[in-house]
Amino acid sequence: MLPWGKSRLVAAILALGSVLPTAQPAQAQSSADVSFTGAGGITLHGTVFRPEGPAKSAIVLQGGSDWRTRDNLRLQAEMFTRLGVTTLVYDRRTSGYSKTQRDYGVLADDLVSAVHALRAHSEAAEVGVWGVSEGAWVAPLAATRTADISYVITVGGSGLGGARQTSWYWGNVLRHQGISGSLLTTLPVRGTRFAVGAGLFPEADYDPVPVLRRLKQPILALWGDLDINHVPVESSRIFADALAGHPNHTIRFVTGGGPDLYATSDAGFDRQPRVVPGYPAVVGEWLADRRGVHVETAAFTQRPTEALQPLAWWESVGVQGIALVLFLGGFVVGGVVALIRRRGTRPSRWLAGLGTAAVAGFVGMLGWAQVSGMKDLGPVFVGRPLPWLAVQALAIATVVALAVTATGLRKPGRQRGTIAPLVAGLVFVPWAVYWGLLLP
Repeated sequence: MLPWGKSRLVAAILALGSVLPTAQPAQAQSSADVSFTGAGGITLHGTVFRPEGPAKSAIVLQGGSDWRTRDNLRLQAEMFTRLGVTTLVYDRRTSGYSKTQRDYGVLADDLVSAVHALRAHSEAAEVGVWGVSEGAWVAPLAATRTADISYVITVGGSGLGGARQTSWYWGNVLRHQGISGSLLTTLPVRGTRFAVGAGLFPEADYDPVPVLRRLKQPILALWGDLDINHVPVESSRIFADALAGHPNHTIRFVTGGGPDLYATSDAGFDRQPRVVPGYPAVVGEWLADRRGVHVETAAFTQRPTEALQPLAWWESVGVQGIALVLFLGGFVVGGVVALIRRRGTRPSRWLAGLGTAAVAGFVGMLGWAQVSGMKDLGPVFVGRPLPWLAVQALAIATVVALAVTATGLRKPGRQRGTIAPLVAGLVFVPWAVYWGLLLP
């Protein structure tokens, strides 16, 4: 065996020769569709890509949470095929997996079935698994369930739970847009905690460490130094600690790599339709020699993550629901009734209307931010998106209307028709403070 540096240099030269065609839009030399049975008896469909000439190895690719079909992983499949590796990509199951429901054990069983299917369609002596993002949790888990998996490659594996990692990522996206102030707590932190408390974030606290500690196969764990999604600095340390007793593990960073090791022209905040240069050579180098421990320490720093505490009783889903019911009854119903029956005062009617608009605007913006991944929140002015500024202005106007309404109660005969909006307004103030509507 050559010394580490020399052996890696030779392997890198060989790998570089195999990936030079990546500059061209080369396709896999041949492909064939396959079907196999996944967990629970579901039929899954995929495609096997074969390199030109004898295969050096074989591998099955496991996508992340945005993976739907085999076409989502075609770019990576072609990269592995150019490295001389027979590659299987398949469509993710449509049953038992959704935004609010997933089980990594089921996905791992699907991956094991895919490995067995590839063994039946390949003459390669070894079959490995590759997982990206969420798949970087599934691939090691699958490897602990069968000795038929020869090695593991992970890309962008998070060492932290999904909720904490997502909160950190969303904070990066907001900061990149120039957003500051209370919104940096409201959306990525409190919004994520609320989603977890409401049961809308499956596997929110998944811990990959126990699985990594049980892993026996050689593993290559990769991150891009421009990965703004998967917390590479903290995650790489967690992976290194979990694998400390593993005799064959490598942890490396790919220069210029964005999330999932795609090329990026905006420091990781965009995705180019190609893998980052250098990524294929790193993989080819490791495939040529998977022995030993080689841990690279990140030469860059990143903003640390923030632990997400469970919801307290006063911020729980139940209490938030009661508040919304009070707003519906006091602002909406109370305001409409007062308007139709000509009850209450003009300030109380303004209170009802402004309160309704403020609550509806906030709920709508929170929902849109979650769905859009904190992107496209509108033009930013003084550190705030214009829609958020509008909602904050409505909240301030609601408080002003509340004060005027309360002052007017001292006059005889003014209580009728004002009580419902007034009660809703009194609840609105602490609610709006909590969600940052009345904070800078």
